[in-house]
Amino acid sequence: MNSPYFYYVDGDYIEYLKERETQARGFTCVPNVHYWSTDKFVFGAVLEINDIPYFVPISSYSRNQQDLILMKDKNDGHILGSLRFNYMIPVPDHLLYKLDINALPTVNNRIHTSKELAFCRRNRDRINRIALKTYNRVISKTDDTLLKNSCDFAVLEQAYSDYKCQHK
Repeated sequence: MNSPYFYYVDGDYIEYLKERETQARGFTCVPNVHYWSTDKFVFGAVLEINDIPYFVPISSYSRNQQDLILMKDKNDGHILGSLRFNYMIPVPDHLLYKLDINALPTVNNRIHTSKELAFCRRNRDRINRIALKTYNRVISKTDDTLLKNSCDFAVLEQAYSDYKCQHK
């Protein structure tokens, strides 16, 4: 499994996953990675199922829900962002680009992102447990609301496998 770092994901691969999920469901929950003037990143790998590594997006979303973890500053408890497990995606290693925190544009960005990563590293076991729990809840298809608001992990796993076969 990959080290606990933040990564950018290849944009073309994200579009590929979105297309595959849209073909299967009529919509997609695969997260956008390009927002205005910034690129979003993921944390991982948080989970490995059948040799497929999953990465969870980092979000600014700050409302507590069952299938996410609010990342909080260790010193003052301020919410830094969240890990949204219902939007986890499988990504081949060669399409991940490690985030260089020192290369972020401002000191505030670097400090904030460093605190997020420190939270993730301190809470790695908890993150892995919630990732697996969310994965199992989505795969079991017992919660309709969760299903509508989650990536279809089975569809994305097939897309991941197909992509790897096509790009050997």
